[in-house]
Order: sequence, then C-alpha cells, then structure tokens
Amino acid sequence: MKKSSLTTSVVAGLAGVAGLVNVSSALNVNPDGLGQVLIYPYYTVNGQNSTLVSIVNTTDDVKAVKVRFLEGRNSQEVLDFNLYLSPFDVWTGLVTDPQGDDTGRAILRSFDTSCIAPITVYNAIRTEAGQNFLDYQYAGTNKDGGPYHLERTREGHIEMIEMGRVVDDGDVSESDGTSVSAIDVLGGNPAPFAGSTLASFATHDDGVPVNCAAVARAWDAGGQWRSNANLDIDTPNGGLFGGGQIIDTSNGTNLSYNADAIEGFFVSESRANLHAFPGSVDPSLAFAQSSDGGEATAVIFDNGTLYQFTFTGADAGRNAVSAVFMHNEIYNEYVTNDGIGAQSEWVITFPTKRLHIEELLPSRLPFREIYRGDNVPPYANLAGACEPIDVEFFDREENTSGFIPDSVLPSPPPPNVEAPGLNLCFEAQVITFNQVTAGEVLTGNDPSGILGSFFPRNINLCQTYAPDDSCADDSVYTEGWLRMVLGDPALNFMFTDAVSADPAEPNILVGLPATGFWAANYVNSDAEPGLLANYSGIHKHRADRLTVAGSVDGDTLTYTVFGGSGE
Repeated sequence: MKKSSLTTSVVAGLAGVAGLVNVSSALNVNPDGLGQVLIYPYYTVNGQNSTLVSIVNTTDDVKAVKVRFLEGRNSQEVLDFNLYLSPFDVWTGLVTDPQGDDTGRAILRSFDTSCIAPITVYNAIRTEAGQNFLDYQYAGTNKDGGPYHLERTREGHIEMIEMGRVVDDGDVSESDGTSVSAIDVLGGNPAPFAGSTLASFATHDDGVPVNCAAVARAWDAGGQWRSNANLDIDTPNGGLFGGGQIIDTSNGTNLSYNADAIEGFFVSESRANLHAFPGSVDPSLAFAQSSDGGEATAVIFDNGTLYQFTFTGADAGRNAVSAVFMHNEIYNEYVTNDGIGAQSEWVITFPTKRLHIEELLPSRLPFREIYRGDNVPPYANLAGACEPIDVEFFDREENTSGFIPDSVLPSPPPPNVEAPGLNLCFEAQVITFNQVTAGEVLTGNDPSGILGSFFPRNINLCQTYAPDDSCADDSVYTEGWLRMVLGDPALNFMFTDAVSADPAEPNILVGLPATGFWAANYVNSDAEPGLLANYSGIHKHRADRLTVAGSVDGDTLTYTVFGGSGE
C-alpha cells in the first residue's frame, strides 16, 4: 500500500514513479462512468414498475460481456447470459412483470439484435412471453433458507462484466500496441476452427449482426468455444457504460440512474481473459486482478488523498472490489411532505456481500452475519444477514431529532417499528421514510410506495421519541437530510495486505461496501382532471470513507485516525 497526494498520483501516472501503480491499471470506480464492469444498484418490477437497462460499447472492439441479474434478498442469480456487443453497439433490455399484478416471477424482454448465447435466451427475450427469471440458485437443490417463492426474483441488482474482446482468427491484438495475433498468443486454433470469423459474425451490417446463430453455436458440442473458451478472445479493455430506468407507465414516472463503472477490473500482461461458458456462474466480481500474478490493487480517494491497497491470495479480487465500494457513512436527503404528495426511498446495495457471507470469519469481513431465511408462515425467522447501522437525521433548518433509541432490535425488527432501523438485512435493500405500514410483505406489511419493494426497512423520522420507541407526538420531520453509519466501526472492517514500518500507515478499511441512491416522487393533486402530474428523480448517495491504522483485540477493532482514536 502506498499513500500519496492527488498531485503525486497524477505525476506517478504520467512518469511511472516506482512503487506507485498507474491508476488506469488498478481497480477503481471511474467517476467518468466508463469501465470493464458495470454495477446497476437496483431493478424492480413491483408496484407497476418495469426496469429498462442499457449497456453501451464505446470502442471499435467486439465485446463479450457476462450479464447477470441477482435477486435482492441474498443476491442469488436469477438469470445470466453472454452478450456479444458489436463495435459502438448499444444493448437494451426490459425487466417487467408478465402478470401485472405483483405476483409470480419477473421476465426479461428485448428486441435488440445484439448476439446472445445461449440462443434459447436470445430467442425467448425477443417474444412477448420473454425469458423467465429462474429460482435455481436459491431453491430446489440450492436452497439457501428461503423464502423460495418466485416473487423473490422481482427485485434485486445487476452486474455486467466484460469477459474479453472477440477477434477474428489472425487479427492483430491491440492490448499492448504490438503486432501479435490472437492465435500466436493462444497457441493456434485447432484445425476444425481455423479461419474463425466470430468477431465479424457478431458485428452489425446495416443494423443487424451478420450471424448470431453462428456465434451461439460456438458454444454447442463440437463448437470452437466449447472446445476452448479462450480461442480468438483477447483481454478486456473497458470502455463500457450503462444505466437503468425504473418506469411506472401508469403513473407517468421515470427514475433514471447511471451504472457504477469499475475500471481496471482485469489486467493481464499475457492477454488472458474471462470468457466463460454461458451456462456457468463465472466470472464473478471475485475474478478481479491487476496482473497475471493474481494480486488485485484497489485505488480509492479519501478526502483528496489517494490510497492504493494491494490484496493477495484467494480472496484478492473480491476484496479489491469491496475496497472501492467501502464507506463508513452515507448521506442523502428525504422529502415526505403530504402537501406535495412526496415520498422518499433509499436504495442501499452491497454488490459484494454474497461473496463475503459465504465464507467463515475472518474471511467474511467486513460482513459478519450469514444469511438466514424462512419459508414457513408466519415467517418468524425471516432474518436475512443483518448488519448494524446508526442513524442521525435533520430537518432543513438544522434541527435534529430528540432521543433516538439505540437498543439493539431483534432481527428482523418488529413490523412498523417507529424507531430508526438499527440494521440492514438484505443485499439490495430499500429504506422507506415515514411510510408507517411499509415492511416485510410476507409478515403482512405493505410494499414500499415508490419502488414497490417487498421487504423495505421503514424509518419514521420522529421529532421526539417516547420511552417505548414510538413517536412522542404526531409530528415528524418531512424534509431534510440523513446520515447513516454503515456497520459497527469496531466490528465491520476489512484488512488490507499493507505491511509498513510506519504505525500511522493505514491498513484497514472501516464500514461496508455499498452503493445506491435516493428515489423521490411528487404528486400534484391540484392538476386538471385526467392530467398526469407526477414527478420523480434520483440522487446518488454521497459518502465518506474511513481508512485507518489499526489492530484487532479479540473480536474488536482498535484504530488510530491521524490525530484521534476510536474503538
């Protein structure tokens, strides 16, 4: 791990100063929105919503991309496939509710012509029936505790991972500017596949790919990629961006967001790649690397200072991705004023949580709890994997709430509890404000008002709390801002592989890896009859980081923060 000022980091990138990794070859969340990996914090088909997603290829390469949809409770896959993007291509898909009544599974539809494998998915999404989201990873032989209903597929988040660039047999690789063909690097194609033109087949001609069926057949028995997935695939080079739109056509609202872009996710001097069988759950966010040695270097900024943390070992890739999303606090606004029909909901997504909680401690850190589900009514044990939070909120005139109960509530918390939630239990979690009946639908509560979440966590923003944790009176804060501490600073943290003689050199990241946004909706009740007058907007969370020098005593972290200390 090295620390530098922003100026030093820029100079290092230009001059290659020894000991500092070039930011473009280390893993980071690119503020300009381009990268090899895209994280879409939320999709939903609940509450009359559909979610439109897009991915754009800004390069002149044919891109092989793993597209993965993950349900929101425990981030189990509900659909994935390989997408092959033509140069400068855009692919769009619509996640929607085929029943239209908030029951059953979600489906994916797309009339985009970009090539997809397997061909069964390509054909299904181009029909009115669409491609069903699947429960194979959390039900049946893969039961994770429940619930096992198909409704579990209806909300979650999305990840798209560039696996590599498709090149025609003998094409020049541009990964390092030298004239070396892909077949030279890969040792040559077997005779049956000599002269492959799969890149040309995936490229659009007059708006349509030349031969998507041939691209998909390369994965069939006897096909080129079934024989060797690396053939005619060069290393990823990024240049992707995308976004989501949560659309409620009945109410005329559109909540639009940009996907988080991870740059430098997979770097390889040997031009290795991540190209995997369409029926495989690989690659995942755990496949990040900064060189062929397998280590993964994460680059983050903390209050204007650049930090580089290098991770090694089996969990290096996962930990590096978690590092670039690690925050100890997030901040955003809320508006719930009845006079303007306002509602506010936060989405908080932990994109790497499933990769951590599958492990034993200490490898599970910065998370501590495993997933605990329940599929038996009345769902008394439907807990999720709950991590603590702390909440402080203000109105717009700098007034803060009175006594905020800090007792640890049971997991899950009781329905309609008015005290601020002290834990988040799911991986793509919706937080509601002043929606007194919102909560776990399976235990008889209402879904959230904007996004229709079936397992929201409501926080009533009481001006003053009574001893029984209820509001002391009927008045609540209806507009202002909120600070949320993610995790317990003494328990939720992640070690880096930093080794330094300087005890003030940071070696620990405190908090939880999170992303998300505030969704707001307003209704003009004074509009003319028959006139839609709904307004919506999304604002990405603001956040803080806590990089510290520390040590663990038993189960508790003790750390020093340049000039102060805490436990």
